[in-house]
Amino acid sequence: MRLPERVLSTVMPPIDALNNRMAELAAEGQDVISLGQSVPFFGPPVEMIAAVSEALSLDPRIHSYGPDAGIPELRQALAEKLKRHNGVDADPATQIMVTPGSNQAFMVAMLTLLEPGDEVAIAAPYYFNHHMAIELCGGRVVEAPTSEEDGFQLHLSDVEAATTDRTRAIVITSPNNPTGAVYDRAEVERIARFAADRRIQLVSDEAYEFFGYDGVSTFSPGSIPDLGDTVITLGSLSKTFGMTGWRIGYMVAGEEFCRQALKVQDATAICAPIISQIGAVVALGVIDAFTEGHLAELEARRDLLERTLTSIPSLDWTKTNGALFAFVKAAPTASGRELAWEVLDRTNMLMVPGSAFGDAWRNFVRISYGSSTRDRFEEALNRLAVYFNGSGGAGVR
Repeated sequence: MRLPERVLSTVMPPIDALNNRMAELAAEGQDVISLGQSVPFFGPPVEMIAAVSEALSLDPRIHSYGPDAGIPELRQALAEKLKRHNGVDADPATQIMVTPGSNQAFMVAMLTLLEPGDEVAIAAPYYFNHHMAIELCGGRVVEAPTSEEDGFQLHLSDVEAATTDRTRAIVITSPNNPTGAVYDRAEVERIARFAADRRIQLVSDEAYEFFGYDGVSTFSPGSIPDLGDTVITLGSLSKTFGMTGWRIGYMVAGEEFCRQALKVQDATAICAPIISQIGAVVALGVIDAFTEGHLAELEARRDLLERTLTSIPSLDWTKTNGALFAFVKAAPTASGRELAWEVLDRTNMLMVPGSAFGDAWRNFVRISYGSSTRDRFEEALNRLAVYFNGSGGAGVR
C-alpha cells in the first residue's frame, strides 16, 4: 500500500508505547503508577453528572447530531465565560465553535489555515500533538527554542528568529505543555502585535488556563482589542473539569475563519457529543468554586515534588508556575527516553521522556503531579527517590 510521506514521517507520541507497557505490567499483577499523562486526579462536578443523568431520559437531543458549531446554550455559556475570565468578546453565534476536545480544535485550525509547505512557529519544547497535526496537514514546524535557565519563557526575539515569509501561524501554549511555564503577559502582547503586523495567525492554546500557582495568572491574547481577527483562541474543558473522556473543547476566531472551519469540522467529526455538551453547560455554571477547590491540593503536590527532586542530585527542576507537570532535567549521560523506560522497568512508575517534546530535550522527563491520588503520588515519589538515591529501584516489584 502506498501511503503519503506526511503520514509515514509523523511519529506517534512515545507515551503510547509506555502506556502499553504499563498495561502489560498491570496485567501481570505488578503495582504500577502513572505520572505520565497530564490528566487531573478529580472527576467532573457532581452538578454536571446529575444533569447528564437527567438528560439521558428527558432530552431527546442526546441521540442525534447537533449543530456543527455546538448547541446554542453551550456557545452562549462559553461566551460568558470568555468575557468574564479571559476578557475576550466573542459572538456565540458566529465566533465560537465547540469541538470534540481541543486537540480537534487545533487540527481544525491547521487544516483551515495551511497550504502544503506553509510554516508554523512553535515554542520548543512543544506539545507533541501540535507537531503531529502540523505535519499531517502538510505544514512544516519551525521551533522557537526556550531555555531552562530562563524558566522556559518565550520571547519575541525567539519568535522573530523562527518566522519567515512562509510562516502562516505562531502557536503559543500558556501555561505550557510540557514545561508548566506561564508566559509573561507583556511578552505575549509583543508577540501578538508582531503577528498581527505581519498578518500571521496567532494560535493561543489555553487548555491549562486555570492552573496557575504562586499568584500567577494567565493571559489571553484574544483580549487585546485592536488585533482584529489575527488571534485564534483554543480552549478545553478536559483539564479544568476533570472530564478528558467527554471530549469538549472549543475554538474562538473571526467570523469568516469560523465559517470556513465548520467545513473541516463537518468533514472530520460533524459535532461534539451532544450529551457532553449538555454536561459542559452545567459545568461552566460552577466553574469558579470548582476550579478553586483543587488548586491548593495541586500546589501542595508541586511543592512536595520540588522537595523530592531537590533531594536527588542527578535530577534538576526549575520550578514553574502552571499546568500539572514538571519538566525535569536528568544527568546528561542518560537519554530521556532510556531513562523513562528504565524507570518504568525497575520501579513500575511511568514518566514521559523529554524526546517526546523535541529531539533537543532527550535529557529531560515530564512528571505529572496531577494524574493520581495523593497517596499514589507520594508512593511514586518514594520510588523515584529510592531509584536515584541508592538501590536503583531494586525490590519495588
